[in-house]
Amino acid sequence: MLLAPLVLVAALGQASGPTLAPQQGACPAPLTRYGPPPCAASNVPGCVPGYRRTVDAWGRTTYVCDPQAYQAAPAPPPPQAEPAPQGYPPPPAYVPPPPAPRAAPRYAPPPPAWAGPREAPRGQLGLVLLPGSVSRLEGSPGYSDSTGALGLSLELRGPWGGERLRFGFEGSGDARLMDVGLKYDFNDGGILRPFLSLALGGASIDQTSTLPIDSGLYFTVAGSLGLDLYVSRNLFLTFELKQRGFMVRTVAPDGYTDLSTLRQTGFFFGVGLYL
Repeated sequence: MLLAPLVLVAALGQASGPTLAPQQGACPAPLTRYGPPPCAASNVPGCVPGYRRTVDAWGRTTYVCDPQAYQAAPAPPPPQAEPAPQGYPPPPAYVPPPPAPRAAPRYAPPPPAWAGPREAPRGQLGLVLLPGSVSRLEGSPGYSDSTGALGLSLELRGPWGGERLRFGFEGSGDARLMDVGLKYDFNDGGILRPFLSLALGGASIDQTSTLPIDSGLYFTVAGSLGLDLYVSRNLFLTFELKQRGFMVRTVAPDGYTDLSTLRQTGFFFGVGLYL
């Protein structure tokens, strides 16, 4: 008879007690029937909210799930299956590169307007004919009689500049002469070109001469000055005054060579042409 009330109380408690099982997907189940769920009684970080404390008609404290206070995190969407490959994409269409720009043709720049027409190279081999007059060699120093002479010269010059290499041949009534010298024209490129010349050579004295020296070959030194008048680029007229000295051997026993007082002065007027 004593057990009957206890069994009745237990049956009533089970019939009238709230359901502690949480709704599916709402609240986690508590550890015990009457005990609080994990972290439900204390508001600390990491606790699971959503339970509230209730007291039933028998004075017992229970914890029930509050669906309105607990919002479960939405379930992640199911992974979507990757679409099956439809094959490799077609290769991009070939686009030829643009053609390289053509370089502009190279032409020689035109000459400046002030340059004028380009002249042809000047002649470099010149032939000069020099008729003239020279003083005679007969007699003592200072003898002023003169005789006719004829000279011929070959001149070599470069593409520019006033330097000339000169080969001269000369004949008169007393001697035949040949020399090699240097000539320099000042004002090269102008119409009037004064010049200086220096030459070394030899002279052959005639056997019939009445000079106070023996006939034969003698060393000579000649210097001259003159003026060239250019009619055109390669044709010119020339005026020349020349002084020549003769080296003779004295009768001294040691054979000493000296420049004698025998000299010759000549004046020439001629014409020259460069080829």
